[in-house]
Amino acid sequence: MSTQRIRRTQAERRSETRRVVLDAAFDTLVEFGFRGTTTSEVAHRAGVSMGALLHHFPAKSELLTAAVGHAFDRRIEEYQESMARRDPTADPIDSALDMLWAMYSRPTFLAWNELWTAARTDPELATAVAAMDRHFLAASEHVFAALFPDIEFDPRTTLHLVYSLMTGLAVADSLPGHRPYDAAAVLDLFKTMVRAQLTDDPAPADA
Repeated sequence: MSTQRIRRTQAERRSETRRVVLDAAFDTLVEFGFRGTTTSEVAHRAGVSMGALLHHFPAKSELLTAAVGHAFDRRIEEYQESMARRDPTADPIDSALDMLWAMYSRPTFLAWNELWTAARTDPELATAVAAMDRHFLAASEHVFAALFPDIEFDPRTTLHLVYSLMTGLAVADSLPGHRPYDAAAVLDLFKTMVRAQLTDDPAPADA
């Protein structure tokens, strides 16, 4: 029995090429950093011609601006996947903080941090990074509020405190061969402090 090959439309091929290029840009950012990310390296990694890449992204700034959105989409997907896997019987404080730290330990944070650092001196990139960051914070604030509806503190400020701590730990851990902090010990202490403030009980719910 013969099989008929399904031909993709031009729009589908264009969308696939764009996805492959953005995946390559993401991987290049993680491996080589912002300074080492070139359009020629991205094209080589994506397996497309420079002409095809430039057709979608005429300038490096456009490519990396699009990569910001791509990285943002990955962050949201990872956040949702982690929430879906969360054990409903586990201590919610441990579960929420462990879930967030797992996200910071993935390559997405490294790529995002490269873009964030580069955006300091690139106004166009800064605009895109700031916009995506605001969207991500808004989405995670809704999840945080649902997890802890009875929190006495401002949910936004509390979540920003958590992100500030984890961002600092993740940046410190990003230097190969150097671990200035014991991240696990810091997070365990932070959980104890948060639990004491929220529940008047420093021990996990299942302890």
